[in-house]
Amino acid sequence: MKTVRTICFVTVVLFLCACPALGWLQFKDGQTHDIDYSISDDVWVDYQAPSMFTTVNWLSGGSINSPYKLQGFEQSRINIRGGSIGWVLSAYDSTQVDISSGSIDYLQSYGSSHVNMSGGSINNNLSSYGSSQVDISGGEIGYLYSCDSSQVDITGGSIGGDLILWNQSMMQIFGSDFAVDGEPFGYGELTSILGGDPGYEPHRRLTGTLASGELFNNQFKIGYDARIVLIPEPATMALLGIGLLFLRKGRIN
Repeated sequence: MKTVRTICFVTVVLFLCACPALGWLQFKDGQTHDIDYSISDDVWVDYQAPSMFTTVNWLSGGSINSPYKLQGFEQSRINIRGGSIGWVLSAYDSTQVDISSGSIDYLQSYGSSHVNMSGGSINNNLSSYGSSQVDISGGEIGYLYSCDSSQVDITGGSIGGDLILWNQSMMQIFGSDFAVDGEPFGYGELTSILGGDPGYEPHRRLTGTLASGELFNNQFKIGYDARIVLIPEPATMALLGIGLLFLRKGRIN
């Protein structure tokens, strides 16, 4: 019996030695941490540490690769200013994420987190869940998914793949010259055709010019009660306002 226990113990020790170390690097001290080096662990910011507002700046030279993840919790702040995240950046609770440079494979927002993207690249997909908010004014994204009651606002940037919307999510796109499947659409809401799973929806194509001046040309699918709202860019909105003002004056006269 003793021999069997000894063999089992040795087997476990050898197994653990052969496997990569399991663990994570935590920041939850309310301070600012600059990452310009390679990390081979999960990185958790403010996990179970509310109201600390710890900030992590991901800089040139900073890197983390699969299977490791960068995750923000509570009211943490994550600023991507360069470097690379070779798998997933996840934002939970009320985390604030700001992306101006660098490369990320996948980005996921949950809870009431807020993601602001003005540059950099998300190589695969950006997915929003819960009641999270995503603002996109620049950068490059592979695919864009919005689920639950999340909201995505797009004023600029480039999206290479499809737009997929689920549940009660909303995607607001600011620009001009919108057309759906080649037919001028103007402004307003696009909703589901069949009212169910977006996987069964027909592909439609939305084209136009974003408020930033970049061209927009993407296939999209909308499921359930989700919607895409097309909104005039500020300059067009101002012109529409002036037009309405003159129309009102004309009626008064």
